[in-house]
This record gives sequence, C-alpha cells and structure tokens, in this order.
Amino acid sequence: MAADRETKGSAENGSAAAAGAAAPPADVIAVSKDNKGSSKMGMLYMVTKGQPTNYDMLVFRTLNRDMGLPNHNEDHLAERLRDELMPYRSWMLKHLPGSKAQLRRTLENPLWGVPGAVNFIDARTKWFDSAVTGALAAGIKQVVIIAAGYDTRAYRLGAPGVRFFEIDLPTASKRKRELVEKLGFVKAGASMPTYVAADLSRTSLADALRGTGFDATQPTLFTVEGLIYYLPLAASVGLFAALSGLSAPGSRIFFDFMAAAALEGRGNFPGFKVTRKSVANKGEPFLSGIEATREGVSAYVAPHGLRLLDFLSPKDMVGRMLPHLPWSDRRPPIASFYSYAAAEK
Repeated sequence: MAADRETKGSAENGSAAAAGAAAPPADVIAVSKDNKGSSKMGMLYMVTKGQPTNYDMLVFRTLNRDMGLPNHNEDHLAERLRDELMPYRSWMLKHLPGSKAQLRRTLENPLWGVPGAVNFIDARTKWFDSAVTGALAAGIKQVVIIAAGYDTRAYRLGAPGVRFFEIDLPTASKRKRELVEKLGFVKAGASMPTYVAADLSRTSLADALRGTGFDATQPTLFTVEGLIYYLPLAASVGLFAALSGLSAPGSRIFFDFMAAAALEGRGNFPGFKVTRKSVANKGEPFLSGIEATREGVSAYVAPHGLRLLDFLSPKDMVGRMLPHLPWSDRRPPIASFYSYAAAEK
C-alpha cells in the first residue's frame, strides 16, 4: 500500500511539471468545497483525529487475511509492519477473542461507519498487486511507486532483473528503509529497491529520479495508490504530466481516484460523509476527484498523451477481486466512492 497519506507534501504541487500542464476538460473533474472536519466536541473527532490514515489502512489490509476470509489479499508482510508500528493495537487484535470481527463491525456499521471499508483496501491491494505482476509478465523491468508509504510490493513481487523505485518524503523514506532492514524483508542475494527521498512539491519527478539508475527510455510501471484525491487539482494534473514525460512507449500508470459525483454531492455514496470528515480530522482532506466513467477518465488522461487501458467502477472491482460478494447499492461490499484506472503511453 502506498500513500493514504502520511506522505503529505510529496507531490503536493504535482512537482515542477505542474506549470503549463495540459488541463483536462472541466466537466470531468471536481474540486472539493468542504475540507472541514467534524466538531472537535464530537465522538467522530475524538476517534479519528489521532492515528495517521496510513496506519489505519495498514490495519485494514491485515483484517480479511487474518480472519481467513475468501479472496483475501496476499500481503503477508503487512502484519509485520503493523506489529512493529502499532504494538498495542496489534496485541489486542491478536489476543483478544473476537477483536478483529468487532473492529470490522464497528468500522462498517452503516449508521456511523463506512460500509465496505475493509474490503476496499483488500481489493485495492489485490488490484495493484496484479498491476505489478501483469507488468512484469509483459516484460516491463522498472516499477516506480509514487508516495510509497508502507507499500510492500518490491519485497513480495520482485523478480531478477526488475528494479523498483520507491519515492517518498526524505523522513518517510529513511524510516521505511530502517523498518525494511530491521524486519529483514529483503533476503540474502535479493535486490533492495532504490529509495528516492524527495519532496515532489519542491523538486520535479524527473530531477528526483535523476542519478538513481532510472531509465526513461525503457517502459515503466508507475503506481499511484491512495494519493490523487488528497492532491489539489493543479497538483494532480501536474503529476500526470510528469509521469507522461518520463514514460517510454509501453509504460503503464495505475491509480485509484475519488468519484467527482461524491465530492459534489451527486448521487448516493454510503459512508462518504463519514470518510470525508474522518480524513479531514487528521488534517488530510479530500481535495479533488474525477468523473467516474470510462469516458471521463479517458478525457482526464488524454491531454497527457495517455490512452485509457482499464477502468473499474466499485462494482467492477468487486466482480474482479472479490467475486464471492454480491453487490448492493444500499450497502455496498466495497467503499463506493473510489474507482480505479490504468493508462498507457
């Protein structure tokens, strides 16, 4: 799993490439007009204000796997990161009977929670895993993970001859490397990823990768997980311009995004208001969205010389990654305000 969102600042301004970047049509984008958290006197604020969002996502990533549920993700390293970063919370989940199931019921209660919150992380993890395995099977030898956070794909899915580049803020990058070394994620004889310590609000993506061994003449897989909806619109546009500029023919960009309709209050998205207030309470508000249709995403990436390769609605994602779960508009089995797309140069 990548950003979600301790990496605030990295990519905040979309890198230096934001200047002059081609803008997508106005009817396929949305800018949030409500970045406020909940009342500081309320229960939601007290529950959500403390722990960083990416810690919460790390816990969510372990739940279906720990509970032995069907079609769970294969991230066997997430539990070890959780145990190291959150020892008290991990102890409770491991040793208190029923604690995992109770946590999940609380998170997904339709009255105050987010239906499908845990399945969202489970399915998203599987989808980005499939992006990496699919790219490697197609012969791509470079993988760049933007705002890497606690992503573990370099250590689980790496193969001989493939280079991974993890881009993150200097402090986050240093901490990640220390954790990886302490926990022994990289076995003897295997290659470490290249840790790129850079604040993309201050330096361009091209400058960050310069001198790291990255080869812009070779096809690359770029993953942007759990990040775009936290970026201002200009930053998001600038990031795609930068990614396109570094993409040789055959390169792929996989990303998840927020439905513009949810940000604009169009339609029914169970749990969205709670999620919006929860992340804002942590100082990590949702800022931008994309029209969640194949046509909308295609129009969003086209100005950057990119072709839409894949688009999945929440219902599509369930069918592909969690096929044992029936779809329900009233209580969706996966958070219904996120969608997923892949583009190709």
